[in-house]
Amino acid sequence: MSPSRHHKQSTMTEVLRYIASDLGIVIIATLILFAVYAIDTVTPLGEPIWLLYFIPLIVSYWSSRYYAIPTVCIVTLLFLIAGFLVSPRGVPVIQAILYRYVFFLVFLSLSIILWAIRRRQIVEDNLV
Repeated sequence: MSPSRHHKQSTMTEVLRYIASDLGIVIIATLILFAVYAIDTVTPLGEPIWLLYFIPLIVSYWSSRYYAIPTVCIVTLLFLIAGFLVSPRGVPVIQAILYRYVFFLVFLSLSIILWAIRRRQIVEDNLV
């Protein structure tokens, strides 16, 4: 293998290793969260853009930080409320509140389930 090709492979490996690291996961989840919020604020109420908030929650599952999932959950729920307040009107407000409230319940439930699973994995990894 030529030295230049080996250097490209090692550089790419380092980039992938960084992205898969805990800090990389936190950065990716944060960027996705802000991007979804930005989209949510310009999209009319009633459009299910807020479903994209599941992406950073799932990404935070791979973080080794114990508090990653609850942090993403709390920030997402705050962004969900803020997005509701600043989004342009699309559907009647009562209908938009109902959609977001159902999402709130599902999101909170999934967050608790994922956090319990991840917490158990972290405890098991520390025991081994």
